Amino acid sequence: MGTTEQDQLQQARTVLGQIMANIPKLKVEWDNTVGQVPADIARLVDFTLGITHDNRNYNVAGEFKAHGFPQQLTLAINQLLRYRHKAGRVNDDLMVAAPYISPEGAQLCRDDNVSYFDLAGNCRIAMGLLYIERTGIPNPFQKNAMAAPSLYGMRGERILRTLLNEPKKAWKVAPLAQQTGVSAGTVSIVRKLLIERDWAKDTPDGILLTQPERLLRDWAQVWARRAFRPFAYFSRLGTQETEKKLADFKKTQTRNLALTGAAGAWRHAPMTRYQRTQVYWDGEPEELALALDLKKTESGANIHILTPRDRGVFDFMEVVEGVPVVCPIQLYLDLQRDPARGEEAAEQLWQTRLFHA
Repeated sequence: MGTTEQDQLQQARTVLGQIMANIPKLKVEWDNTVGQVPADIARLVDFTLGITHDNRNYNVAGEFKAHGFPQQLTLAINQLLRYRHKAGRVNDDLMVAAPYISPEGAQLCRDDNVSYFDLAGNCRIAMGLLYIERTGIPNPFQKNAMAAPSLYGMRGERILRTLLNEPKKAWKVAPLAQQTGVSAGTVSIVRKLLIERDWAKDTPDGILLTQPERLLRDWAQVWARRAFRPFAYFSRLGTQETEKKLADFKKTQTRNLALTGAAGAWRHAPMTRYQRTQVYWDGEPEELALALDLKKTESGANIHILTPRDRGVFDFMEVVEGVPVVCPIQLYLDLQRDPARGEEAAEQLWQTRLFHA
């Protein structure tokens, strides 16, 4: 175990001690099985505890992991079970710890009746009549755990769109790399990250999403926080006429153009009228503005031209009512940025188009 993990393990001991110190009539003895278990077996766990509470005794075997996603916690629990079997300590309670434990990881622990805590002090410790639960404490390690630049980087997002476009299809690494135009190495990294979070699994046919809904909602949160600067213009025409002109212009171009936001959502899942057209354009905004006779404006814009951060936003685009529109997955992401009923439109799209094939 590296120095950083050793430091975190020591911090875990301190945090657990602070949690236990708040409980009346509770005493803790660290490393209580030292000398009772052969050294090669003792190495299977990171710490042991002897807890006395209201004259009841509990022996605990604990394991610390650098990440608290289901895959790592499953490994930790299996290791603790091996320790309990090999040490002949079948009545020991089990506990896992990590800098940050994901909601899926916490649910896994609850399902397996394993206590857990993170380095912020969030915990669920349940053994016999002893029950301690603390939630909602801000965790400074969460940002690092969830950032996953390879998962939500531009190339990673191409892979996610492809997986979510057909969520019941399994993909081998090579075909997925070819489909998305990214390297096999990038596909392998994204595959690993999805499996760690328990959002996908390995099958004989390749990687298969198991929780596409959770993946998309998590991605949407990241997408909504990203810097967003549309180019604002005013059109003298109504929205329908403007969008027809956009469609006609696209027919003269090899570059991509597609509606998004409320304009795109209306064509996939009509719900409420909108006053502003948003369009992705794979070119200079001024070129499109000139072709449509749009006027640049600081206020009162009724058309936003968006420059895509990556060509992947055009993947799986459709032509609806003669107008090119980004795919429903991309629409759902972009609607998170729309303060004018964007959330409502996103949920309507979710209920009518996403994951209903």
